[in-house]
Amino acid sequence: MDILERFKKYIAFDTMSDENSSTYPSAASELEFGKILEKDLHEIGVDNAYQDEWGLVYGRIENGSEKTIGLIAHMDTAPTIQGGCTNTKFVESYDGKDIVLSEKYTMKVADFPFLSDLKGEDLLCTDGEHLLGGDDKAGVAIIFAFAEYYLSHKDEFNYNLAICFTPDEEIGMGPAHFDVKKMNANIAYTVDGGPIDRANFENFNAAAAKLEIDGVGVHPGSAKNIMVNAVLLAIEFNNLLPQNAIPSKTENYEGFIHLEHFSGDVEHVELGYILRDHDAALLENQKKTLQKAAEFIQNKYPTSTVNLKIRDQYRNMHEYFLKDMTAIEVLNKAYINSHTPLQYEPIRGGTDGATITYMGLPCPNIGTGDYNMHGRYEFVSVTQMKKMVEIIKELFK
Repeated sequence: MDILERFKKYIAFDTMSDENSSTYPSAASELEFGKILEKDLHEIGVDNAYQDEWGLVYGRIENGSEKTIGLIAHMDTAPTIQGGCTNTKFVESYDGKDIVLSEKYTMKVADFPFLSDLKGEDLLCTDGEHLLGGDDKAGVAIIFAFAEYYLSHKDEFNYNLAICFTPDEEIGMGPAHFDVKKMNANIAYTVDGGPIDRANFENFNAAAAKLEIDGVGVHPGSAKNIMVNAVLLAIEFNNLLPQNAIPSKTENYEGFIHLEHFSGDVEHVELGYILRDHDAALLENQKKTLQKAAEFIQNKYPTSTVNLKIRDQYRNMHEYFLKDMTAIEVLNKAYINSHTPLQYEPIRGGTDGATITYMGLPCPNIGTGDYNMHGRYEFVSVTQMKKMVEIIKELFK
């Protein structure tokens, strides 16, 4: 099965993770998809592949080497737009012009100027109605393509291959039950990025916040000096936060406080935020900003109830790599040998690798050729997916 055929097979499965679930994995579809991946690994010859009790899928190919490199990709897709994309649009040797996805949606170069850089590449796009799922089924397909090659060319490589497919990466829970001992690798890479000429060993420090406000409801005709409208309190709370520290107004190393959802009524409102900054101290300042705003609202409206909960999600792996650059040096050599340009850039997000690195397995992130992730205009460069397989071959030499 070639890489495009396998990728199309996998994106047909909707494996959207559920941030409101209390289970792990958060969606039953991830468990089912993991069983398919286990079966497919067996079919290509990874006889020891298995799905563990948490739904993670592991596999290993030995060639007698002393050291092992791990490759990791996640099975879930973002809880944004419905996945399960079957009506894809293949654009062979892209001409650099606008791409009509459907009668309703057109991907315009004016909106996405980087498209002009992809002229001549083969692209796979959605119909505009579904999430493509390249994040991260492109990574899954790339790992499969390399594993198939590895099995019939073991003598070419100087490392054993360890594989893991994780659930729930998109909701920050991917490594919650990842087992470094099961992986048994010296270094690893998450195959979970954008353009293949970019790699990452810096990411956001991350936290999530949930605010609940209970107001006082009463008939609006007799509400004077009694009603406390939780919706208005929530709006006032959000207006106390830095108005320019939001995703649409920040870039590069600038952090943000992102209001992800807002729901409720006069009596009860819930707000969900994610907090992000590459600097751990600045992330702590963001937490304090939310706490002060919550205290202000509570003190101003004493008959209301304001409850703020903040939890940490993951750390910036950059600190780790300042002490041990082995995985970066191996990656640099692979790119040089494959004659591919490479630049490192900070992730304005996170990967499983951020947490896995602090578990003791250094795990930078490498690209897949996926673009416009988490939205209806997502597409992958099949040309880049195939090139990444070649880069990974050099990685293992």
